[in-house]
Amino acid sequence: MTPVAPLAGYAELCALSNFSFQQGASHPEELVARAHALGYQALALTDDCSVAGVVRAHTQALQCGLALLPGASFTLSGAVPDGWRMVVLPRHLDGWGRLCQYITACRAHSPKGSYHATWPQPGSGLLAGCEVVLLPPRLGAHQLHEIEAINSILKSARGCFDVENDGLWLGAVLHQQLDDDWWLMQLHQWSAAVGLPLVAVGGVLMHARSRKPLHDVLTAVRLGLPVADNAQAHLRTRLQLGRLYPPALLQATLTVAERCRFSLKELRYQYPLETVGAGEIPAQTLARLTWAGAVWRYGGVGSGALSAAPSMGGPPIVGRPTHGRRGPWHANREVRTRVGCWRASPQRSGTIGGGG
Repeated sequence: MTPVAPLAGYAELCALSNFSFQQGASHPEELVARAHALGYQALALTDDCSVAGVVRAHTQALQCGLALLPGASFTLSGAVPDGWRMVVLPRHLDGWGRLCQYITACRAHSPKGSYHATWPQPGSGLLAGCEVVLLPPRLGAHQLHEIEAINSILKSARGCFDVENDGLWLGAVLHQQLDDDWWLMQLHQWSAAVGLPLVAVGGVLMHARSRKPLHDVLTAVRLGLPVADNAQAHLRTRLQLGRLYPPALLQATLTVAERCRFSLKELRYQYPLETVGAGEIPAQTLARLTWAGAVWRYGGVGSGALSAAPSMGGPPIVGRPTHGRRGPWHANREVRTRVGCWRASPQRSGTIGGGG
């Protein structure tokens, strides 16, 4: 009996959920659960110019033990022809911050519900700390002019993306179309010509093939066109993927997943520090501004009760652990004033927010 070859490891790098309006046909939780059941090593949730679904996906991933890669995907416009897409996956917390800044910049000057995404300006470092996968539009063998245009665009890509350690990839999406072999050959030629490594991408829009009728309706409504007949944009088995993609492309998905170590567990509330005085910690700034606010509001008490403030230990809130909650108090003069005057009054006792 011929031994059965082991299934190739695989990490899905592009999956849209129903948080991508009229595009994804599955909940984030369904995508995560299905990827885990299929034995994927990781799943990237990359909704359209949004990270709205990553919290639900993160919760489900913690329950089933799947590595989740939070990210986003974008339809590019401007200097590139129609049909180009880009997947961005942060490697670490700083990369996550840059991705969120990029999403904000794309949506800031566009009508509600839309966005305008372009390649970053050379030297801007806007997507530094991220893995970037470029997805050119699918072409036919007869579109010679467009093929040459894509080759020129890919040659200029390295100068636009400030990604380190070969973090720029060319993605191969194969949905079992008639010319898949030709398209994969063309992608290999572009990859060799411009020096961009090739990686397998599923282009997932649903967790299971059974969701295809729903996705047809969503697509028809969004585009105002008849439904499509390709049902391959779902999470496929590793056996199917192994028959479609060369082993090197599947292994490349694991390389990308290994580099992207960011997790939502790293996020903590951090109030901006522009209100903190030079050389001070937030608690010290709060103490100084509290007493200054009391003098500003009730200047006559400064020579009496306020002079005894050091012996009273300052506002009791200053003595408590910070827990990241000092910052918002700096920006509210009225709160600082009331705290200072409350403590400066000899008739008051106890602690703020508690009995005594």
